[in-house]
Amino acid sequence: MKAKTKLNGNGSKTNPAAKGMTPEVWSFFSGAMGLDIGLEMAGIHPTLAVEIDPWCCKTIRRNRPSVTLVEDSVTKMTGAALRELRGFSGDVELMVGGPPCQSFSPGGKRAALSDPRGNLIYEYFRLISEIRPRFFVMENVANLITAAINHRPIKDRPGKHWNLRGYSNGRPLAEDGVAPMEDDELSGSAIRQILQDVQSLNYHVVFGVLDAADHGAPQHRLRFVMFGARDGYPPSLPRPTYGDSDFGLLPFRTIKDAIWDVRLNPGLHSDYTDDMAAYFSLVPQGGTWRDLPIELQKKGLGPAFESGGGKTGFFRRLDYNGLSPTVTTKANRKGSAMCHPEFVRPISVLECARLQGFPDDWEIEGAMNQQYQQIGNAVPTYLGKAVGACFLPLLQNEAKAVVAPSPKWEHLLEVASARLRRAACNKRGRNLTPDLFDLPI
Repeated sequence: MKAKTKLNGNGSKTNPAAKGMTPEVWSFFSGAMGLDIGLEMAGIHPTLAVEIDPWCCKTIRRNRPSVTLVEDSVTKMTGAALRELRGFSGDVELMVGGPPCQSFSPGGKRAALSDPRGNLIYEYFRLISEIRPRFFVMENVANLITAAINHRPIKDRPGKHWNLRGYSNGRPLAEDGVAPMEDDELSGSAIRQILQDVQSLNYHVVFGVLDAADHGAPQHRLRFVMFGARDGYPPSLPRPTYGDSDFGLLPFRTIKDAIWDVRLNPGLHSDYTDDMAAYFSLVPQGGTWRDLPIELQKKGLGPAFESGGGKTGFFRRLDYNGLSPTVTTKANRKGSAMCHPEFVRPISVLECARLQGFPDDWEIEGAMNQQYQQIGNAVPTYLGKAVGACFLPLLQNEAKAVVAPSPKWEHLLEVASARLRRAACNKRGRNLTPDLFDLPI
């Protein structure tokens, strides 16, 4: 048994980083490596990547041929097999991963943990339990905080309320005889189950909701992030460095900052049909379908016009002086539109990559639709850099890398829920984020 030397509860005599060796950093569900690029920007270099999508694997091989790549499903892997592949039996310093999030996304079917894709979270936890890294990171969609274990369709709910928060205080049997919502159908039941189960890992964890814009991205993109530590406490989540000047923060990076210089030479991009272009030509910068005449709103949206929800993605044109919404995988669709601020066209592959923070020399493999897909599904590199900066001192065993005991989970859930509510408010409200980090514990 190797003797350990305590250093802020996180150190080890055998830490390869302390000896000047390259630490083992393993990435799972790597995609086009947005999170991994961010880690590299912070000084942490992944040594192994696991990804099942063949086009993402081509992208990884093209750009990082030295990284050990496993092209397969995590469900077929074991910690022992991965160690054998790497020829490594010591401490894996850091595991990072973002299990596929469609089952929790507001744009999906909201099937949550009853969806096999949602259960990939548990496959990731299984690998953590087998590999036992010093630290781990799990990221997912922010709506994981509000997701239910089991999804009951709106049409089958008492009162047919679309927002699960409306059922939080319990509702009696509806007049139409529909049974009340079960506990596992209520908002937040998924994350509470996950937190209950993560205790079996015997890691201290912290978690919350982060916005990539708060860390330098020219894009609002909310993500759920969890940090875990095996031998002590994990670092706190990164605090915002960009935002409202009243908090002493740097100004947000805008869409203009990111794409202005390539507007006349944008590279590969999709196009709108003539009929679709006619709608977008009437939408001003920062506008949406609501800026169209009422007759065109009804015609353009079709059945969606009468549906609930904000429909904010329909016929959306970006604003040079603002922040991008979450970059989508299909910028040319009317329902998830990302029309260029100046021209009547979807933003290009390069412009999407700029908004996500990919370096210009990062080559995305595949046809145009595959490139949009890989970029849209990626974690913004800016967020990856902020996460990496939290762990770098611990991986280097720097004496200043002191971390405090983790706050209680109920407090963290309160902060994360408040962050989501804040994001749904007006533009000024959503920018006032730093105060959320100072709620009483």
